[in-house]
Amino acid sequence: MISSPKSLLTASPVILATMLLAAPASAQITETDSEYADEEIVVTAALPRGAVVTEIPPVVELSEEDIASYGASSVQDLLEAISSQTTSSRGRGTGRPIVLINGQRTSGFREIRDLPPEAIRTVQVFPEELALQYGYRPDQRVINFVLKDNYTGVSVSAEYGIPTQGGQGRSELEGTITRIGKNSRVNVNLEWQNNTAITESERDIIQDAAGELVNLGDYRTLVAPSDNVELNANYSRNFDNGMSLSLNGGYVYDKSRGLQGLPGGTLEVAGDPLFRYFTEYGPLRRVQETNTAQAGLTLNGMLSDWRWSLTSDYTRTQVNTDTDRSGDTSALQAAIDAGTVDPLAVSFGPLLGTPGTDSAKVVDQTINNLATLSGTLLVLPSGAVTTTLRAGYNREDLDSWETSGAVLTTTNLSRDEISTGINIDIPLADENIDVVEAIGKLSINGNLGYSELSDFGGLVEFGFGLNWEPLDGLVFSASAIGEDAAPTIAQLGNPLIVTPNVTTFDFTNGETVLASITTGGNLALPAEKQRDIKLAVNYRPEWLEGFTFLGEYFRNNSDNVASSFPLLTPEIEAAFPDRVTRDTNGRLIAIDQRPVTYANVYSERIRYGIDFSKRFGEQSRGGGRAERAAPQPQPAADGPAEGSPPPEGGTPEGGAPEGRQNARSGGPGGGGPGAGGRPSGGRWQLSAFHTIRLEDKIKIRDGVDELDLLNGSATGSTGGSPRHEFEVNGGWFNNGIGFRLDAKHQTATRVSGGLTGSDLRFSDLTTVNLRMFINLDDRGNLTEKVPFLKNSRIALKVENIFNDIQTVRDGSGLIPLSYQQGYLDPVGRYVEIDFRKRF
Repeated sequence: MISSPKSLLTASPVILATMLLAAPASAQITETDSEYADEEIVVTAALPRGAVVTEIPPVVELSEEDIASYGASSVQDLLEAISSQTTSSRGRGTGRPIVLINGQRTSGFREIRDLPPEAIRTVQVFPEELALQYGYRPDQRVINFVLKDNYTGVSVSAEYGIPTQGGQGRSELEGTITRIGKNSRVNVNLEWQNNTAITESERDIIQDAAGELVNLGDYRTLVAPSDNVELNANYSRNFDNGMSLSLNGGYVYDKSRGLQGLPGGTLEVAGDPLFRYFTEYGPLRRVQETNTAQAGLTLNGMLSDWRWSLTSDYTRTQVNTDTDRSGDTSALQAAIDAGTVDPLAVSFGPLLGTPGTDSAKVVDQTINNLATLSGTLLVLPSGAVTTTLRAGYNREDLDSWETSGAVLTTTNLSRDEISTGINIDIPLADENIDVVEAIGKLSINGNLGYSELSDFGGLVEFGFGLNWEPLDGLVFSASAIGEDAAPTIAQLGNPLIVTPNVTTFDFTNGETVLASITTGGNLALPAEKQRDIKLAVNYRPEWLEGFTFLGEYFRNNSDNVASSFPLLTPEIEAAFPDRVTRDTNGRLIAIDQRPVTYANVYSERIRYGIDFSKRFGEQSRGGGRAERAAPQPQPAADGPAEGSPPPEGGTPEGGAPEGRQNARSGGPGGGGPGAGGRPSGGRWQLSAFHTIRLEDKIKIRDGVDELDLLNGSATGSTGGSPRHEFEVNGGWFNNGIGFRLDAKHQTATRVSGGLTGSDLRFSDLTTVNLRMFINLDDRGNLTEKVPFLKNSRIALKVENIFNDIQTVRDGSGLIPLSYQQGYLDPVGRYVEIDFRKRF
């Protein structure tokens, strides 16, 4: 095995020739090994367009053939297919990755979401450490999309799917227009989606005695019918002076109409309670309408040898919610007490009050602005010390109105945030070749930030890390972060909404009841303190092309964590007794589920796995990863190399220069479409990951028993935390036919009901999804016979192939009414067909 860069370059002419073929065309050898056998050989290479300047290796890298093998219709579909490798397990952020286009920051995921996969040359997924270099939090992975130089296309698609159990239909129509030129990019997407309802009767939900009398399942939806319309438009332009501008705008409309059952009430008959439903006024409804408008702007450019970036994003979301509630029964009760009305009568006429409607309106407006400046601070013998400076201003306004009966409650919250921060990367062993040959490449980094919030005061964040590459392809990293984080103003000020008749399992009494659930904000939430550690190893052996091993250890420790209200077990009820309402007989009737605070949340987990892919058959042009090359120093990521002229017409799309590339990226890699515009040859890929939770505990406050989510405690309705989780996905693609299989498995858990309650046992769960597709252009002369099918693809998707739904049983081995499988997964196995055509 070759152990150093020097021996790699001088070992044999064959290896050197391989390097030249894999490197970009502009690579040059300054001196040959035959003439100067004892001299150091330096290879300079141009940075592929759109590459990221970093020594951090990507954890996933997809070429054009790889992208085509997924059969995705958009970038969003592609990211869903590789979500196990793009979602961060670090910290308590959203986990959603940061998106770059051609190595540059964007105003958000909307800029790339609707691009067709055919417009993308390379996808690179980087670990969380790279986020700091772009001015973001270090708990998000970074995805870089390198676009093709020229692409023009119009695509339309139609989808329809149904569960195999019936009861619902999903329809979707989508159209996309895309044009990528030498110095500009335009993308417009319009999408419409409709989902029909699934009612409880369509899933044979067993009701309680009162519900059986009135066929309650006909008046309650497990999945509410909904309509969704989305419009998204993007425009990008590169200028001759090296600057680039991106604009984005979008609008989303969504409306759902759920059924909440029939009005009901408890009547007193001869001193005994009688609960019954009333059919006079039909079902109670909950209608929610959401309107979201978004706009974004990104500017990138160069200031001397420093790269600067400015992003600004505005979002306005308005949510209107109307929730029906049961009418007044006081007149009816008086008539029953007087003996003039039979309490079991079918109808009570005007004695039963008409249902009322509670209304809530929330308007949330946010504007986020961030400016960054990146470049070389100084040059050491070991290499260039790079830094990123950032400054930002964010504002959020949350206005809500809630009407219950004749009572109007308003909430007006706002937050201004001013932030600043710095990140520094210091190479200790990089360009000092003698040291590198002895210990490998070594660098350290650190970051420090401060935010001033108008409603919370000052918040500090800090972190440091180490990256060590003792051998080519073997990278170790360690990082620690500390951060003060304020709860969102939505957690603080969401409007109070009471939803009646929610099916709930009462652990204390071991029964299923219909309870009123209160949601909204909690103004008493404090600021959170996060202290997290991550250790990782990434191994790409040069002797096994296409293989990557990734191992990660996470330790997350936070104080004063704002959280949604947990599952109401006896230990949770003991910790939050004021959030639970019971009647005189001890029957659960209401839960206040507004956010709560945990004193401490602590977890440890290990995640490891492999990604392995291979090509077979004829390839359209050279592929594979580029061999290791000594990079040519560059002043910044997105400007032209010092002393070299800019490309004709300004910088390439996205402003990315031709300079130093990621040490392991290998550039675009993997060849591209053949003369016919489609990849040739075949491809298979396999990824497998295993997560082991070592600890997962919550301390609510002093004096209350700690929750151990691995041993009988739970915060969610799906049970505690599984000790083991497995993720496997893979695919095969050749001659226009492909399939992908995605499988996830989690082990069983249990929830303890305490000394007087009922234990629940949650079975393990295995979900297997299959997607098969065929590109009709590659199937003989079919498109010649039917010209309309030219540039078309048909896909068939089956989710949850084996219809595996978690089974929940109490201590007696019975399934509680609230844990019937129709509640846990009303859709089950789902089949969808998709037709897509490009013009």
